[in-house]
Amino acid sequence: MVVGVVSNTEGRMDAMTAAVDLLREADVEWLIHCGDVGGRQVLEAMTAVESAFIWGDRDRDRMGLLRVAQRLNVVCYGVMADFDADGKRIVAVHGDDKKVLKRLLDEQQHDFLFCGHGPEPEDRQVGKTRVIHPGSLYGGAKRTAAVVNTDTGEVRVFTV
Repeated sequence: MVVGVVSNTEGRMDAMTAAVDLLREADVEWLIHCGDVGGRQVLEAMTAVESAFIWGDRDRDRMGLLRVAQRLNVVCYGVMADFDADGKRIVAVHGDDKKVLKRLLDEQQHDFLFCGHGPEPEDRQVGKTRVIHPGSLYGGAKRTAAVVNTDTGEVRVFTV
C-alpha cells in the first residue's frame, strides 16, 4: 500500500490542499495525518483521498474535529492508530509524548512508526521498527510530506 504521511498543518488548508495534490500525483492510496490538524477545514481538504488522523497536542477542538470527520468519512483514531497494511504492522502517534515513543520502540511490535510534532523529516531504523516523520506542513523551514510504500519499504519525502 502506498501511504501518504503528513503532520502539523495547524489549520492551514492551503498547505493541506497542496500536500493532497502532491500525494495524489504520487499515487497515494491512503493518507494519515499525525496530528496538529488545527482546523476543520483541513479535514475537508483530506477527503480527496481516503484519510485518517490522530490528535496532536495543539488540537484543542477535538470534539469538533471528530464530528466533522464523521460527517466527511475521515477516520479519527484519537491519540494513536494501530493498523496493518501489506502484512506490516503500523502505529501512528503525534510524537509529543517521548515516553510513548520510547515504549513503542522498546516493544518492537511494529514495522513502521509514523509520528509528527517536530518540524524536520526523519527516516531511521530502530531494531525492526522504521520511524518515519514526514516533517511539518506548517512551522518548519520548509513544508514536507512523506510517501511510504509499505510493500517495498521505499520512503520518499517531498517538499510541498
